[in-house]
Amino acid sequence: MDPRDDSDDDDIGPDDPSADAEPIIRELRAEMIRLQAQIDQIAAAAQDRAGEIAILRARLIELERRLDAIHARHRRALKTWVAIAAAYGSAVGLALSYLFHN
Repeated sequence: MDPRDDSDDDDIGPDDPSADAEPIIRELRAEMIRLQAQIDQIAAAAQDRAGEIAILRARLIELERRLDAIHARHRRALKTWVAIAAAYGSAVGLALSYLFHN
């Protein structure tokens, strides 16, 4: 048996890939730190946006309430004008009927 054929996985030699892996590991760790910083920035921005969204939703609810009030007033005014028009139409019809029958 040749001693060169006995390869032991625990031996660390110049051909060991783990020696080349250290720069890769450092690079991956640096990338992980950069990505975590980006995640933290996005999370902070999302919290800021959540406050803005809450304010905008409150304003939207207020505007919808005001619009509903305007619609209600418009419906009341429209009903009033319809009643006035119906009364005027009835008065004109009665007047014309009276004039034509007499």
